[in-house]
Amino acid sequence: MDAVTYPQSSVAAALQDFALFKVNMMERHPDFKEACAGGRVMWGPTFIVADAKGREVRRWVGWLPPESYVAELSFCKALAEYNHGKFAEALAGFTALVDGAVGTEIHPEALYWQGIAGFMAGRQDWDALKASWQRLASEYEGNRFATHASVIEDAP
Repeated sequence: MDAVTYPQSSVAAALQDFALFKVNMMERHPDFKEACAGGRVMWGPTFIVADAKGREVRRWVGWLPPESYVAELSFCKALAEYNHGKFAEALAGFTALVDGAVGTEIHPEALYWQGIAGFMAGRQDWDALKASWQRLASEYEGNRFATHASVIEDAP
């Protein structure tokens, strides 16, 4: 991460919205357990993203190239908005990812959550949910999020 991902200007810009805490797994910091939100860290690098209240939004393990890392951080911001009931803001964040993060690992999951946020922001907007999930099914057949979304076929 230090050699490839963090030096990129796009990553540096994305990280300005976050409070950062880096721990060497071989030299445990006294605040390690608190920083890990009580979860277990099994391998490094482990990334834990929490909201402004310190509640974990998402965690993942492993190196990501700069474009994917920035997309993951953007996803975390949209997911935090969703968790706080800010569905329109979450929808905007997921839509930006759907439009701009094509080809990254997060894209199918962003499509999945775009549908959910659209449903919630539109007060049970089935059309918004169906549009995202049908696109997800057609573009990512066999992907686990496409499988999750396949239930849309039974929706009203």
